[in-house]
Formats: sequence, structure tokens, C-alpha cells
Amino acid sequence: MIKILLILVSFYSISFSYNKSEIVSDYKNQNYKKVCIYGTVANSKDESILSLIASACLKVDSINPLGTIIKKMVSTPKYRENASYFATIILQKKLIYQFMNDGIDLSNLRLPRTSYLLSVVFENIVKKNYKIIDKTTKKIKIVLKNRTYILWRSSTKPIKIFIDEYKDGILLKTHWYL
Repeated sequence: MIKILLILVSFYSISFSYNKSEIVSDYKNQNYKKVCIYGTVANSKDESILSLIASACLKVDSINPLGTIIKKMVSTPKYRENASYFATIILQKKLIYQFMNDGIDLSNLRLPRTSYLLSVVFENIVKKNYKIIDKTTKKIKIVLKNRTYILWRSSTKPIKIFIDEYKDGILLKTHWYL
């Protein structure tokens, strides 16, 4: 019990001492996971730093912290636009989750386009540009000119949505979302 308490205390002391220059340095050094994890609990009010933290979270497929971050991005048109971009990705993630689990029709929805993976997948689902591979497991395939995406659901609870990203038949990365 004491070990757990010490770990929690050290985690919180590190996260609260995680300052702007460390965030920028870690971001430049592509330590995106660290920036996302520690940055979201560092309680920064600097919107340029919040934008970096949110961007780092996207780079490691950690979408859920974006909801907390975007509430603080309000001072300028640039930061409000960034917040809208991140909110769009959150919404697309949720709608894809509903599509895969509940079979909702997304064809009547129009959301802003981004180059982020979830946006690309969402847009192709909206356009019905996919092939059902397996109805039982709700596995679908989206084929684009330079990428192929296979969407599937986990069999364990809570159900996760996986997106296998392929280029030229080679698996680049498996992304997962809850």
C-alpha cells in the first residue's frame, strides 16, 4: 500500500512540476506520450502549450484527454479553431464507435475534414466507401489509393475499436479507440 502511495505522490509531483520548457523540449524530441500524459495533468493555462499537448495526444492516439484540454482554448480565434479541430476528432471517434457497435447510419452527417486517421476513416464511412469483410464480427475494409484500413471490434468488454493501417499490404500500425 505504501509503494502505491509513493508512486502516486511521485507521479503527481512530476506532473505538477512539468513546465512549459520541458513540454516544448519533449515535443521537439518526439516524446509525445510523455507530453500527453504529464501535460494533461500539469494544469497549464497557456493555450500554445495546450495546443502542443493536444497535438501530442493525437500523435499517440490518446483522444480522450482532448475533451479536457479544449475547454481551456478560448482566448483567440486561432485557439478556438484548434479546439474545434480537436472536438471534431473526438466526435468522429465517438460516431465511428457507434457505427461499429450500434450500426448507426452516418451517411447524412457532414463534419470538417482533417488529415487525421479518424477523419479519413469517418469520411469513407459517411460515403459508404467500405466493404464488409465479416458481418458477424463487424469487420470492414476501406481501400484508398495508398492505404488500406481494416476496422474491427474487440471481443472483450469494454469493446474497443481497432483500425489496422496498411500500406502496400504491410501493416504500419494498429490503432485502437474506446
